[in-house]
Amino acid sequence: MGKIQRTSFFQGEWKTSFSIQIFIYAIFGVAFYLLLLPHVLPQFIDIEVGKVSRETIISPITKIDDTATNAAKERAANSVDPQYTKNEELTNSQIEKIDLVFADARRIIGDKTLKEPEKMKSLKDAITKDLPEEFYIKLVRTPLTELTDLRLTTRDIVSNLLADGIRSQALASKKDLVDRMLVTSSLSSNSRYLVREISRYFLIPNELYDQKKTDSLRNAAKDSVESIPIKKGQVLVTSGEVVTEDQYRKLTEIGLIREQTNFIPYTGLLLLVVLILAIFRFYVQRFHSFIHEDNSQLLLLISIIFLTLTGMKIVTLGQNLEWSTVGYLAPIPLGTMLITLMLNSKLSLASSLILSMSSGMFFNGDNQFLFDFRFALVALISGVISTFALDGVKRRSAVLKAGLLTSLISMIAILALYLLSPAERDWTQLIQSLIFGSIGGIFSAVLTIGFLPYFETLFGILSPLRLLELSNPNHPLLKDLLYKAPGTYHHSIIVGNLAEAAAESIGADGFLARVGAYYHDVGKLKRPQFFIENQIHRDNPHDKISPNLSKTIILSHPRDGVEMLKAHRIPKAIQDIAAQHHGTTLLKFFYYRAMEQSNGTQVIEADYRYPGPKAQFKEAAIVGIADCVEAAVRSISKPTPSRIENMISKIIRERLEDGQFHECDLTFKECNSIAKAMAATLQGIFHSRIEYPEDIQAKGVK
Repeated sequence: MGKIQRTSFFQGEWKTSFSIQIFIYAIFGVAFYLLLLPHVLPQFIDIEVGKVSRETIISPITKIDDTATNAAKERAANSVDPQYTKNEELTNSQIEKIDLVFADARRIIGDKTLKEPEKMKSLKDAITKDLPEEFYIKLVRTPLTELTDLRLTTRDIVSNLLADGIRSQALASKKDLVDRMLVTSSLSSNSRYLVREISRYFLIPNELYDQKKTDSLRNAAKDSVESIPIKKGQVLVTSGEVVTEDQYRKLTEIGLIREQTNFIPYTGLLLLVVLILAIFRFYVQRFHSFIHEDNSQLLLLISIIFLTLTGMKIVTLGQNLEWSTVGYLAPIPLGTMLITLMLNSKLSLASSLILSMSSGMFFNGDNQFLFDFRFALVALISGVISTFALDGVKRRSAVLKAGLLTSLISMIAILALYLLSPAERDWTQLIQSLIFGSIGGIFSAVLTIGFLPYFETLFGILSPLRLLELSNPNHPLLKDLLYKAPGTYHHSIIVGNLAEAAAESIGADGFLARVGAYYHDVGKLKRPQFFIENQIHRDNPHDKISPNLSKTIILSHPRDGVEMLKAHRIPKAIQDIAAQHHGTTLLKFFYYRAMEQSNGTQVIEADYRYPGPKAQFKEAAIVGIADCVEAAVRSISKPTPSRIENMISKIIRERLEDGQFHECDLTFKECNSIAKAMAATLQGIFHSRIEYPEDIQAKGVK
């Protein structure tokens, strides 16, 4: 496999803009500053309610949250429903009153000395004046023989409803039940009316609110609530989160809020970050100009460093679990491996210095010191070893091997530091440290394998794995080519075989040439019927249009192909092959046809040339040769080896004479190797076939 092609889908002036370069460094500086801030200066917290927190704040102690606990107790108490107690004495009292009412009614109605108006007045005085006038009119006229049934029915209704218990808020609904209970009664309509009114009147709340019982249950609910602690290591405020009053209260209770903020340490950290970035920028400018002059490559570098710093930030959460040596797990090799694989090893070594120094600040324990040299030294060693292990490696399987080697060397470094320590040796801590060190390298290698495809896609790093994905026949563009332009698809497959063999014969990237050939003619998808390989059993539409229109259609397919490739985010190297494979060659067929039909009118040759550009790299030139060779050989009636070789030599010679290889550094010797490789490949494709008896017989029939 040839050298990895480094290209980017990011295009435009921004790639070389000085302002954009400074902006990238500035954004990274701000992020770097914010990541370090909690670890360098956690004792100073400048925060306000309603504003976004600039950092993630973690509780350094465990303390009971009295406010939250009391609130939880109140919620538990409020969840207890009010308690009621049924008063049986009220029930009995109402039944006795009903009996008295009917006793008075029997006495007054049965008094023959009284007239009806006098009886009504006496009933009102004896019972109540709250009942309607109609009630007393009907009661006075009720026969004495029916009063017993009225009394018993009223007693049953009232006693049944009171037996279930009536609360004041349910009194109205209970009174409405009286009508339902009278539906099945055999009483006359007048009697039902009397029972209804007297029953509704004597229904009263007999289930009363029990304050003592309610308070007892609510106190029990409060006592069942456990105290709510603010635990050590608990995240109180997340970076980027708007601070609430409750969060501010918690910070105040555990003593993290100060009335006045000391800005001097903040200024010191700012100066340190600016100094690191200034030195780093000078180093990149002085020793890695390809990064300094290409902002897309700079963005790739900064993104990898930031990803590694973020990984270290995540690992610091282990310190809250009282893992004091979790710093040995810091994924420093993740950054150095990615930079080595996608940029270069020298830049990786320089980056390991920044990452190791950051590791010393991230894992500086209880902030007694700004910098913990133990974690910084192991981080530097692991970064350097992972860089050396991957320098010049082209296979992804080597990443895991590099991770294993890094883990082993890190464990040796940790053991050396432990043996050199004058403090009392804690073997449990040593084992813990060795475990973290062993996991660190392997874990970083796994992360590298996982993140590598995303960086390749985002920044257009055209690695062998990316090429393998693009060569998959199930890619949407290749599937469209197969179904909509099958002739072009099969032509592209053969061109891919020719291009790969030719590229490998001169030490170029054969896989890139093959995949580039697969996509070089996708522009024909726009008008597939206008290309000869797709005109099986069809009339040639060029026979019905002018040569000028035909050449416009044919010459546009490289440009159309580039647009399609851009739409599908195909890496730029593939786009360049599609744009450059014809170079500025002449479309001879339609040029000569236009000459024949010109009738003396001048035909400009430049109008019938492809717009270019000419091939800028060897793989693009090889695909162009293979494209022309495949089409030309198919036109040979009897493709013998000598005819094939002559045809290939002629095509290459014509392109050389036309100046198509002037911009891609293709030598005469390489052209000769390309011709031989393509000839050998085509002879395998167009080999002679033995005639079987059926074939001979068929010829005889003809």
